[in-house]
Amino acid sequence: IPMVIIGFIYMDLIGYRLLPNKFPVSQLVRQNARQYVIEAKVVENSPLIGKTIKEANLRNLPGLFLFQILRGNTILKAVSNDTIILKNDILFFAGDTQSIANLLQEHKSLRIPYVGMFARKKNIDLVEIVISENSYLSGKTLKEENFRAKYDSTVIAIHRNGERITGKLGTIKLRPGDVLLLLAGEKFYELASNTRDFYIISKVKEIRKIEPWKAAFLVGGTILVILLASFRLINFFLALVVFISILVLLKIANPKQLAKDIDYDLAFIIVMAMALGLAMIKTGVAESLANLIIDIFSPLGNVGILAGIFIVTSFVAAFATSKVSVAILFPIALTIAKDLNVSYIAFVLTVSFASAANFMTPIGYQTNTMVYGPGGYKFKDFLRIGTPLTVIYGVITVIILYYKYLN
Repeated sequence: IPMVIIGFIYMDLIGYRLLPNKFPVSQLVRQNARQYVIEAKVVENSPLIGKTIKEANLRNLPGLFLFQILRGNTILKAVSNDTIILKNDILFFAGDTQSIANLLQEHKSLRIPYVGMFARKKNIDLVEIVISENSYLSGKTLKEENFRAKYDSTVIAIHRNGERITGKLGTIKLRPGDVLLLLAGEKFYELASNTRDFYIISKVKEIRKIEPWKAAFLVGGTILVILLASFRLINFFLALVVFISILVLLKIANPKQLAKDIDYDLAFIIVMAMALGLAMIKTGVAESLANLIIDIFSPLGNVGILAGIFIVTSFVAAFATSKVSVAILFPIALTIAKDLNVSYIAFVLTVSFASAANFMTPIGYQTNTMVYGPGGYKFKDFLRIGTPLTVIYGVITVIILYYKYLN
């Protein structure tokens, strides 16, 4: 809690001033939301056919502006209220993401091209992505890259720095910085997890087709499990297993999806970290490294040793991720506590907090990497802003843990 408060103060008064003078794509999208372009086709037997733009109420769609019609190979750029709508007309709207989401769900007389089978899926997300600077997609069209099949998603709108793009979306050549609005299927996040061709900016909206009783059962069951475990009436792990089994039997949860949602990488890392820690303790490596840290920082007492653990852990985390830093430093912290004959809690928590203090590099933590490209930042920007924050974080962590557990 103290670090949250002080962290906000630092970023507001100091960190923000150290930021480079750049405008991230997410800010451009918010500022120019009405320039998001989406196309909608007049379907066969649509009640709009034969009506004027005014009669069809297409001038009064909330948050959307009709600026162009594609009729065959002819583009009508000056769309007046008296323009008559014909079958197979493709209407181009500019609008914000929420208005586009409403158009998808509410206006049945218009069909959004490229949606296809996604309209029948029970679980889809409306997601914004931005094309990265060195993207393989740059200079190519969505059709050429078969984007739908490759990423289990379909692009429905595009934003290009306030420019109103003309032509069908599937034929537009993408550029770095283009922001795409897409309908994402269940496999999208898995397929997109390892690509650097684009970055996910935000999930605009979740479109879920779920029956009310299922939602009520899921929420009520979760609360019941927590209460039973809190009052020690049942083992929490056992309660979760029983509850998940019931969800699967009632077809509220998909067993295949459950298997996909398990973070096997994290589980494997935890197991291997425990094995690594045990090996370091048994071979004496942990003892040697612990004695080295004690020798260097012992002149400053226990508070100095805590500071040493924080420095080493945060440095390893910054360049080798937090998981690796915990795997290496956890057994060393335990060994130091044993050698000093003091409570191990302070040393373990120091490793925990230090591994999470990933502010100095864009590679230390996922959120840093996410903003690295779209924000136009450089490695030195993270060092300039993150290093003072890490120092402040470390000082507060060491002082509080020392007085709480070792004083």
